[in-house]
Amino acid sequence: MKINLNEILYAVSSALDNAEDELLNSHDNELATKIRPGHSKRIAAISIMAGKMMGLSNNDLTDLVSFSILHDNSLTEVNQEELEYMKYNQGTGYSENDFNIRRCIIAENNMKYVPFRTNNRDVILLHRECSDGSGPFEHTFDRTPIKAQLMHLAYMIEEKFDLRSPTKDIYKEILYFVTNETRSFFAPDLAETFTKNFKYKDLMHLSDNQLDTYLAKATKHFNDEYSFSEVRNLATLFARIVDFKQHYTCRHSIGVAENAENMAKFYGFPEDKKTRFYLAGALHDIGKLMIPNEILQKPAKLTDEEYLVMKRHVIYTYQILSQIHSKGMDEVVRWASNHHEKINGEGYPNGLTAKNLSKEEQIMTCCDIYQALTEKRAYKVGFSHEKAMEIMREMVLRGDLDNSIVEDMDQVFGGIQPDEAAPTATLMP
Repeated sequence: MKINLNEILYAVSSALDNAEDELLNSHDNELATKIRPGHSKRIAAISIMAGKMMGLSNNDLTDLVSFSILHDNSLTEVNQEELEYMKYNQGTGYSENDFNIRRCIIAENNMKYVPFRTNNRDVILLHRECSDGSGPFEHTFDRTPIKAQLMHLAYMIEEKFDLRSPTKDIYKEILYFVTNETRSFFAPDLAETFTKNFKYKDLMHLSDNQLDTYLAKATKHFNDEYSFSEVRNLATLFARIVDFKQHYTCRHSIGVAENAENMAKFYGFPEDKKTRFYLAGALHDIGKLMIPNEILQKPAKLTDEEYLVMKRHVIYTYQILSQIHSKGMDEVVRWASNHHEKINGEGYPNGLTAKNLSKEEQIMTCCDIYQALTEKRAYKVGFSHEKAMEIMREMVLRGDLDNSIVEDMDQVFGGIQPDEAAPTATLMP
């Protein structure tokens, strides 16, 4: 499957930024910091600028984008881990240093899901290290990979200065800051190279009205062919980020992706379409990164007002994924975004009916419902397959779901292997 990896990363960056902002500011005051819109994109842009100054290759710069956008991919997981830790420590959470160590270790481990163009090691792990060894792992600059140093420089500048509407004064302050923090935060050669080559016009590229244009041109665009396993791994990473925002043991997005994959096998989808179907399943709830935790994790029934907020996650999913324009991704957007629509028009957000919904969109809805019914939640036990099918057949009688799809799911998840059942299924284009 051909995808532009950077395009996908830029699209999901706003959701990742929102989760980072919420989770850091829900921690103790030492970690509280305002994550401004465009946060991850600006880290990517500054890293690219500095990377070019340091002579990095096109492949290295492209990988640097992945690191920049995913620099805090572990925050939802670390947050849930800390909540579990507090249960056994009289409500006491991690110290600032322990929190940073955990977020770096887990984030580094998660990068195994990303299909990089170059060999990378310890970039995310050490991207918070200071040149004098005062970072979480006490590595000095000479023991820190250059990509990690570039990201640290970019993060510090983006965090300290509001770059959305840059001015001449901000430009001078950045140069003064980098120069005066040499040997403390930044390696001497990196600081010297950056201050010598960073121009006011570069700063303007970081503004709200120029940032996306700059990023579109800043690195070589690779529309690479990725294997099913590579796309699956990337999709799994996004699913993990979303699932951990909901609960420590939640695997809803991954479960929906696996359900979608099994149904795709049952219907004999070609390999490329099967890959996109899994990707849609993994990304279907990416919009939940925009929903506040007090609603997303509420163990009791939501109020009417809270439910309206929760329902907006499908709108956010569409807004996020519709920024991806790679060939074939328009179908992924529809399959993922319409998973709460019903064939009788009683679903949301658009009240679509069977004539407006493709078979694939209807299958995704069923995959989502089946996973929700069979998984354990804070407010319910996971139903058996038989009970889930009973409920879904009741939904068929109400006109919510297509009967043939529900019966096919009974075959697939009731014990018959997809490969055995496939000859009796209807092949979908």
